[in-house]
Amino acid sequence: MTTLTTERASATTDRISALRIRILRDPSFGILVLLVVVSVVMAFVEPTFATAGNLTNIINAMITVSFLAIGMTVVLIAGGLDLSVGSVMALTAGVVASCLNNGMPLAVAFLAALAVGAGIGLINGLLITKLGIPDFIATLAMLGLAGGLLLYWTAGVPVLGYMTNAYYYIGGLRQLIGPITVPMLLVVAVGIAVSVFLRRTTYGVKFYAVGSSATGAMNAGIRVDRIKIAAYVISGLMAAIAGIHIAGRTTTVPPLIGNGYEISAIAAAVIGGASLFGGKGRVIGALVGALTLTLTRNIINLTGVESSWQAVVTGLVLIIAVLANQAWSGIARSIGAARR
Repeated sequence: MTTLTTERASATTDRISALRIRILRDPSFGILVLLVVVSVVMAFVEPTFATAGNLTNIINAMITVSFLAIGMTVVLIAGGLDLSVGSVMALTAGVVASCLNNGMPLAVAFLAALAVGAGIGLINGLLITKLGIPDFIATLAMLGLAGGLLLYWTAGVPVLGYMTNAYYYIGGLRQLIGPITVPMLLVVAVGIAVSVFLRRTTYGVKFYAVGSSATGAMNAGIRVDRIKIAAYVISGLMAAIAGIHIAGRTTTVPPLIGNGYEISAIAAAVIGGASLFGGKGRVIGALVGALTLTLTRNIINLTGVESSWQAVVTGLVLIIAVLANQAWSGIARSIGAARR
């Protein structure tokens, strides 16, 4: 009995040790620790930082970037790049607002936005895989096309007057239970679903194989084109969900509402550990990256940094975060090697 108990205790200790090493090896963990330290310091330095109103603003802004970053991470894992996500988000936000202004039910408006997002993702995928257009060029062209379409559709005037009572909840402007909002639950659900898809399903693992080596994946019998198309469709869907959220969060859709979000999505994915060369990335990393960007911008605003310097500071934070990511990965590898 004593021997059995000892063996069970040893097995439990080994599992805990393995879990600890796995957490430490996660590149986003180091950044998360850094964010906690910075947040604690800011709470003492700037009294308004830790207020309920400011924390709500941070979370709402983070959620929009999170959806885009999740989609971008999927594309990067598959060895692609999607520069159109900001414009697709803006266009789908305009679709939702216009549908509601024309008396359509909320569900129909959302489905229309999702269809537009998935459709644009499909077009991107086909342009890249079937016509051989480089992903940078194809998605850059779609960035201009989607943005120009929204500008033409709205005649350069913000779309207003579409908010309904239910939409205030979906936009995160009203709490569902206590401090919990619908977008919080949605981003968690979407994050878990995409993570399980990528890490726990046979089809999802193929995204990593294609991103690591398209030729090797093809030789292994994987239909590379289908995987890449699926990645862009997922990115389009994530951009549409972000569009639905931002339209509810801002209660207005200016034609240029998506400007710069493609850079935020790429930055968040890379900060979270995704590789621009493909085959690497995790959903949890994308969420940590989105939090890093959002928190940085919030701190910049609270500390009164001039707008002309905000882009510079954000760029520096991106570099520091990536370096911290790499440094933590090196430390984690050393810890893992020492424990063997």
